[in-house]
Amino acid sequence: MTIPQQLVVPIRVGPWSGKAILDTGASYTLIHESLMKQIATPDELQPWTGGPLYLANGKAESPLGWININIHLHNKAFTVPAVVLPSQALAYAIILGLDFIFFSGLQINVSEQKYSFKSDLAEEHPFQLGNASEPLNTSPTMKEGKRTSKSKLNLTLLSAVPPPQSSLTILHMDSVDDATLIRDAVSKAQLSTDGKQQLLQILESNPRVCTHRTGRTDVLQHRIYTTCQVPIKQRPYRLSPVKQQAMEEQLEVMLKEGIVEPSHSAWASPVVLVPKKNGNLRFCVDYRKVNATTESDAYPLPNIAEILESLSGASIFSTIDLNSGYWQVEMDPDSKAKTAFIVSAGLYHFNVMPFGLKNAPATFQRLMETVLGELRKKICFVYIDDIIIYSTSVAQHFCDLKTILHRLETAGLTINLKKCKFFLSEITFLGHVVSNKGITADPSKVEAIRAFPAPNTLKEVQRFLGLAGWYHRFVPNFSKIAEPLNSLKKKGQVFKWTTQCQQAFDQLKACLTSPPILGHPDLQVPFIVYTDASDTGLGAILTQRKDLGKEEVIAYASRTLTGAEINYTATEKECLAVIWALEKWEHYLEYKLFTVVTDHSALQWVMGSTKTNSRLIRWVLRLQKFNFIIEYRKGKLNVAPDALSRSLITANSPITALYAKQKTDQHPELPVTDIVLWEEQHNDCEITKLLQAVAEEQSPQMDQYEVVEDKLYHKTHLKNDQIHYRVYVPGSLRPALLQHYHSHPLSGHCGIYKTYKRLQEVAFWPGMWTDVKHHVRECVKCQTLRHDNRKPAGKLQPISTTKPNEMLGVDIMGPLPRSTQQNEYLLVFVDYYSRWVEFFPMRHATAQSIATILRKEILTRWGVPDFILSDRGTQFVSSVFREVCEKWKVTPKLTTAYHPQTNMTERVNRTLKNMIASYVDDNHNKWDQFLPEMRFAINSAIQETTGVTPAELHLGRKLEGPMDKILHGPDLTPDTTSYDVISHIQQLQCQVKESSRKAQQRQLRNYNKRRRDSTFKIKDRVWLRNFPQSSAQNKFSAKLAPKWKGPYRVLTSLGPVNYRIALEATGEDVHVCNLKMCFPTAEQLEVQRKKRLQDIFQETSDEEEFLGF
Repeated sequence: MTIPQQLVVPIRVGPWSGKAILDTGASYTLIHESLMKQIATPDELQPWTGGPLYLANGKAESPLGWININIHLHNKAFTVPAVVLPSQALAYAIILGLDFIFFSGLQINVSEQKYSFKSDLAEEHPFQLGNASEPLNTSPTMKEGKRTSKSKLNLTLLSAVPPPQSSLTILHMDSVDDATLIRDAVSKAQLSTDGKQQLLQILESNPRVCTHRTGRTDVLQHRIYTTCQVPIKQRPYRLSPVKQQAMEEQLEVMLKEGIVEPSHSAWASPVVLVPKKNGNLRFCVDYRKVNATTESDAYPLPNIAEILESLSGASIFSTIDLNSGYWQVEMDPDSKAKTAFIVSAGLYHFNVMPFGLKNAPATFQRLMETVLGELRKKICFVYIDDIIIYSTSVAQHFCDLKTILHRLETAGLTINLKKCKFFLSEITFLGHVVSNKGITADPSKVEAIRAFPAPNTLKEVQRFLGLAGWYHRFVPNFSKIAEPLNSLKKKGQVFKWTTQCQQAFDQLKACLTSPPILGHPDLQVPFIVYTDASDTGLGAILTQRKDLGKEEVIAYASRTLTGAEINYTATEKECLAVIWALEKWEHYLEYKLFTVVTDHSALQWVMGSTKTNSRLIRWVLRLQKFNFIIEYRKGKLNVAPDALSRSLITANSPITALYAKQKTDQHPELPVTDIVLWEEQHNDCEITKLLQAVAEEQSPQMDQYEVVEDKLYHKTHLKNDQIHYRVYVPGSLRPALLQHYHSHPLSGHCGIYKTYKRLQEVAFWPGMWTDVKHHVRECVKCQTLRHDNRKPAGKLQPISTTKPNEMLGVDIMGPLPRSTQQNEYLLVFVDYYSRWVEFFPMRHATAQSIATILRKEILTRWGVPDFILSDRGTQFVSSVFREVCEKWKVTPKLTTAYHPQTNMTERVNRTLKNMIASYVDDNHNKWDQFLPEMRFAINSAIQETTGVTPAELHLGRKLEGPMDKILHGPDLTPDTTSYDVISHIQQLQCQVKESSRKAQQRQLRNYNKRRRDSTFKIKDRVWLRNFPQSSAQNKFSAKLAPKWKGPYRVLTSLGPVNYRIALEATGEDVHVCNLKMCFPTAEQLEVQRKKRLQDIFQETSDEEEFLGF
């Protein structure tokens, strides 16, 4: 088989089609200048900032720029950036580099001269015969060059790599002489001239230790144990050309020094370049997913108390830092594959222990303690890569320094002379200042509290009291000391900063910065860091829980934001507070599991994000070496760091903060973990008593409780002789469990019974049924979305009238099909006393049309009624309709919203619709043909309520139709006085009154069977029935919308069934059937508010009353 000279594939780029070369030696996809002009406009050309590219023949060429091109290969399309080269630098139209091969997933089989795609390996394509396409419109010189040396071009002009040097490279120490480094270190020593000469001799006599070169120890190797053996493979992050260039330069240096080597590993982690303070870029590997599956190394870190005790009596100190300490530890051969990282140039793995691995600190601590052995706690101690040598005299210190250097030389380790400090009389270590005078606390730990300025406003007083009150239990007589400050908060009190206020302020600050507020850290106890960021500054507090769970402050910190930082988003400011505090307290927090408490929940998202185009992710990568958990706490509960972040202090004031990585197996969406449950059980007084009683076997309820794995369980004996164990839930965790077992998607917002049964299976506490009932009943989602299955509220309230034309009802029926007379609406009037009706078909239902009909056909024909009742349609609330009513002295009344039953016209409309439907059949455009006849039918029909016809009550006589005239005989007694009109009307009124009374009683009895009483008080919280409308255009379904909205407050009662509620900043009249009580009620909210105030202002001392903060 012939060895291929070129790997040619057919492609299409815009209107151009041809052959392109696949070049695995080219870092970028290259495009000829003339082809770029054919497929793109000059505006699309982006400037190239990466410097010249080096071709395979060694010549450097500066690209003209770069563009994004859409490459079609077979039936697939890929968008990649292409570097534009000038005509003299490129012999072919397009060369496809490694970036195209990676993003397309191209699989190359050189031996069989075929290729396929990773997404479809079964479909293989042969490489094209012949050479790649040449660009059009090339110069004659270029064409001649290709004819005379085509074979040479095939081999030399296909590869382009970034330039070998750039300003964005890692720092090389080769340019610095070892002798210079030694002299610089000696000059900084606090020694006499003779002493410095002796120190110089010691350092020069250890050239294999005191050098800029990175050592390599054979004492131990780092091994990675993963819980999952399935390799984790990730794609590389895309980098800008400038960062790509810097990354390749650093990779080249690491390859040359043997730190990394090419790999065939199945593991792959991406690389990110993080800016340093000096502007250079640091090469970092994102090992977050590898760390998530790595088993923890339980090797202990030193105890700070023991370290400080070992310094007793020392007066001379030296600090030694190792050269890139981690890189001096070799990787175990079996674990090298797991350190593999992927870049556009290929796959590589580390030969040495890289930064960012989970157990790297434990391995390095084990190495240093093995190397120094018995010297620890005698002449030195070590904390990770920091070695502190201490002695009682200068002479002894020279001997001790020689011993330490000899141990390091034996182990093959080298030191970083730039960071080493020799023969000091005082050092700062782990938050303590150590000197020949003894050990004192680091003043910077409490500088944030000391620098808290005197308040100038009431808001600043409240902020300071919030900070101080957070730890008021540690300050004896807190309420007495704070009384002058608390008096400023009283209602009506004029703010005046007196001498007593200043004394109280100073005394509280003194208490907050003296024991027991600032305690000594214990590295065996987990740390807790509270952080907060405001618009002007950052604040944080470092604490630990000691002595039965009591929280002890280790350090305070805060600082103001710089000009650029002020423009950060809220999430970036919160993350800045975390990373700044973390690095400030790195000596406490590194390599230990701790908790970060913040009032910004977005940080939990940031830690799990894979986006790399923001400073947030670059900051997150700086936190890889820390092991922490984020706990979200609402801002109003995070008052202490909040006050620190808002206090106006200098930019140099220190801060302390923390951040924690969320372990993937901790299920952050679950409200309770085993650790939290255990801690809260032991903090609960009721459970603590039961645990003690069970342990002493003194509980009369021994059958009901049992301790399993140091947690209290409730036992229930089942019928089949089995025992059902349910964990006893402490009071602090009950709200979270209720929320989870009711509101979580796995629980589905079920009702009281189902929620209780679900929770009862796994948990127990006294009064669970009552708590579940209250929780479900107060659930906002359930209150707004569930149907009210009870009888509708509001019993019948009859409307009584005593004469015709006292009250009229009016309503609009429609729109109806346009009739032959062009009518679409029907205006209906009804008299409440006589039930007399009037119909008026209309073409348009405007306020002006209705007002005209009212004036011409009602008021001027039948007289002016006392009242006219309508719904809340726009026509009836318009100024035109109201002006007519006001002019004719008619009082308009409106029904309550969404309760049309109030208007008698609605009942007439139902009867009228049935009449119309009976005569139109399929000709619906003739609905107004028989309206006069239908009006006659209703007005001449005997009403069930009154027992007479509307005409008799309204006109004093019956209405007769044509058939009535034929069937009725002559009037037998026309002259009898009993048939006098007045007497007849009086009899009718008496008859109507009695008939109406009986009818109303019957209607009340029947109607109220389906109704219930419901009353509300002023200020009650209520839900208002919602009437949403579906919208296909907005993708909104009324069936899925809330059935109720609010809550609102009841302003006043308008009668037995109508209330005015506060709605959209105004009052609206609502019928009681559209209201329901909101839980918690107003009374319950008031009780809860008072209880919260009592909890806040309750002093722990029984003798003093805490005034609050």
